[in-house]
This record gives sequence, C-alpha cells and structure tokens, in this order.
Amino acid sequence: MLIYLAYAFIASISSVVGGLLPIYTGIKHIRTNYLIGFAAGVLISTAIFEMLPEAVSQSNAGFVTPLALGFFSLYLLEKSVMIHACKEAECDIHTAGWVGMIGLGLESILDGIAIAVGYITEPALGLIIAFAVAVHELPVGFSTSVIMMRSGFNRRNTLTALLATSFLTVVGALIAGFFPQEYFGTVLAFTVGTFIYIGASDLLPHAHDRIDWIVVVSVISGAAIVPVLKALLGI
Repeated sequence: MLIYLAYAFIASISSVVGGLLPIYTGIKHIRTNYLIGFAAGVLISTAIFEMLPEAVSQSNAGFVTPLALGFFSLYLLEKSVMIHACKEAECDIHTAGWVGMIGLGLESILDGIAIAVGYITEPALGLIIAFAVAVHELPVGFSTSVIMMRSGFNRRNTLTALLATSFLTVVGALIAGFFPQEYFGTVLAFTVGTFIYIGASDLLPHAHDRIDWIVVVSVISGAAIVPVLKALLGI
C-alpha cells in the first residue's frame, strides 16, 4: 500500500508544481501546447497498450460497457464542472471557482484509484499509470491556478484549492485499497475510457491550435515513451 500511495503522492506533487508557476513566478502566458501534446500521447498510449489488455484479461463481466461509461462520464463532468488543461488564451471557457474544483477533485480521486488498482494488479502498471497522471497533471495544475486567479481568487485561496484537489489523488488511492479484486478489471476499463477521453478529446484539440509539427512530434514522443518505460522496467 505504501508504494502506490507514494506514486499517488508524486502525481499530486506534479499538479502542485504546475500550479505554483503562475502563482509565485508571474508566468501566465507561456505556450503549453508541446507539454499538452506530450501528455496526450502518454495518456492514450498508457490506456490502449498497458491498461486495456489488463482490463480485458481481468474483467469477467466484459470491458466495453465500463469503458464507454468512463468516456462519457468524464465528457459530462468536463462539460459541466471540470477544469482541464488549456492554452492561456482559452482558459476563460472553463467553469471557474469552487464549482470547477469539485470536478477537478473528482478526477483526482479517479486518478488515484487507477494508480492503486494498476499497482495491485501489476506493480509496473501502477508506475506507468502514475507517470501518465503526473505528466497530465502538470499543465492541469498550471491552468487551474490561472483560472482561479482570473476569477478573483487571491494567492492563498488559489493555493488552498490547488492543494486540496491535487492531494485527493492520494485519497483515491486509499479508497481503491478497499475494492474487491474481482472488480479491478471493470475499474481499469472505466479508467481506460477516461484516459482516452482526456487524451484524444480534450488535450489533443488544445495542443493543435494551429499546424505545428513540433506538437505532432510531442504527441508521438509521449506515446512512444510508454513502451520504452515498460522495456526499462523489464516487463
């Protein structure tokens, strides 16, 4: 348990680091396209090549329905209350304030559950999922702080919201420890749906605001680093 809690904590720290940049450095207008593209590649590759095969082998009740539920649940959540990674010029489109934090917190809990379930299923899988979450949370943390401060929140309240939502990843990992293992395949399939939605439907469109082959390279690099990491782990 301590190991996957540590993975969840590190993923949380990634979001905090991203959020601290606009709070304490004054950096609010940097281009995040390349990082967002890289994160999209990592998430999609992790979902398809690592999580999905495990979900198929573990799920006794089938994986298609929970995968679809994960995809469309996150779609509904994002379109109603969730903050996600965005380019600085488009951050106004997101729901701001504490309502937005609710959606972000729910996603953090799901991330923590995915890390823990992945680790209990296969330790290396938990590490790969944690890496994918950490890479994704860096631009999300940055966007969160920008949006909160634009909404009139001061530094203290912005930091409080950032810490609260980020460390819910650890809470999610704790919750997953109580799940019966016969449901792990279903949980993984649900998370595959959320990862594919975030990577393909949310991050990729934000990364490609114009024709830029460096973004394409960033996406492919993110996708390629997952099997490289798997090979380094010897699995």
